[in-house]
Amino acid sequence: GVDRLATLGVPVVADIGSGLPAADPLLPAEPDAASTLRAGAHLVTASGDKLLGGPQAGLLLGDADLVDRLRRHPLARALRVDKLTLAALEAALHGPDTPTRAALHADPAALRRRTERLRDGLAADGCKAEVVPTPAVVGGGGAPGVELDSWALALPERYAGPQRLRDPPVLGRVARG
Repeated sequence: GVDRLATLGVPVVADIGSGLPAADPLLPAEPDAASTLRAGAHLVTASGDKLLGGPQAGLLLGDADLVDRLRRHPLARALRVDKLTLAALEAALHGPDTPTRAALHADPAALRRRTERLRDGLAADGCKAEVVPTPAVVGGGGAPGVELDSWALALPERYAGPQRLRDPPVLGRVARG
């Protein structure tokens, strides 16, 4: 672990992958930047998109002297990001919740009510649909295997093809017919 590597007397670089800034109770097994730095990593590399919900970017966090030394290296020029990426990253860190965070922390009861409203709207148009529980996954390279409680609308299978041909298309999956 990082804590044991930190005792070796050399800078420790840890890649946490998904870019989770701090521990999240919904993702207990997902490494996060704050915990990794506290464990003794000198540098943490992470993704700016995935769980952080920001722009596609690589992040380098940690010891200010090491980050500055790397920033001044001639090769760093090839990896520098533009102003728009920096603005998007700042918005993800300091702005309102990103769509990623909002979806991750969506209230299952609110999702069910939203799905029931959609079902009721379809029923008013003569389409029979059923609200069913379904697991959702985090996806996007973050928290593999983590399932979240969610709800889906079950329609007769005959609707699958026409929904995919709509503009815009509605993509679903056919399960158990």
